[in-house]
Amino acid sequence: MEIRKLNELKATNPYLRLGTDVSELEKSIQTLGLIAPLVISPDNVILAGARRYQAMLNLGFTETPVMVVDRNELERELVSIDENLVRKDLTKIEVESHLRRAKEIYQALNPHEEVEAPVVEAAPVETTEDAPKAKKVQVLPAEKFLNMVSEKTGLSPKQIHEAINRDEMAASVVKEARKNGELSLSQTNEIVKLNKEEQEEAIEHVKELPVREIKKFVKIAKAQGIEKAIAATPNDPNQREFQEIDQALKKIIKKFKQLQIEGIEVSDFPEETQDLYNELVGFANESYSPVGRDSMEMDSIHQ
Repeated sequence: MEIRKLNELKATNPYLRLGTDVSELEKSIQTLGLIAPLVISPDNVILAGARRYQAMLNLGFTETPVMVVDRNELERELVSIDENLVRKDLTKIEVESHLRRAKEIYQALNPHEEVEAPVVEAAPVETTEDAPKAKKVQVLPAEKFLNMVSEKTGLSPKQIHEAINRDEMAASVVKEARKNGELSLSQTNEIVKLNKEEQEEAIEHVKELPVREIKKFVKIAKAQGIEKAIAATPNDPNQREFQEIDQALKKIIKKFKQLQIEGIEVSDFPEETQDLYNELVGFANESYSPVGRDSMEMDSIHQ
């Protein structure tokens, strides 16, 4: 560990999170001092510890303890990403982007690795001296990376894998829509099943679709193209409400049919249920003219 002047340090690393609220960190430094030193490169570029750096400047410090990391460019970037991944204020999109880049760097630095793994081999019948031997087996970098990041972040390997895939597969317009709150995670998981060009063509349409309709859209788009998929999935602003009502009415009609088979009529229902039924029928008669098969089924039940 070394001591460096704060005005000699360079906050030029794009991974640094400057301009955030560091008031609580300032209180901690005033009370306990700087617990973790800043991590810098030999040429004084801050790799990790931007908020500590900012807090110490705000408090009027002129010097700070630092840990100098003399690594290559990729390893320096990985240090910065690692620092950010253990933070709690990254957005989901930022986490996914960091994870994807960290995986790329890790695989570039570790194209393959070998570890000792016990492999049980059958010993010859005539001797008991041969014991199970350890055999070198290849472990894919992705597997080790997932486990390593899981330990640091608390995310499961599956969550990390899905986050990386989502970032790799999503077109920039999809990421932007998600960042702006126009796409949910569930919607994103479906649309990224299309290639990036198709995502760009479909984004304005699917933003208004519920997940169930996006699944239908993707299936049609893969088989018949984007134009056919758009025609088959109108993005009515009330589509979600229509689907909810549709599902509820189908369940009601199914129940009525079951009760009719058993000889039970609407008049046999409790008075409160009859009132609700009559209110629904009355609303339908006043507001809409019967259309479609389900409406005719309700009319037949009412009669």
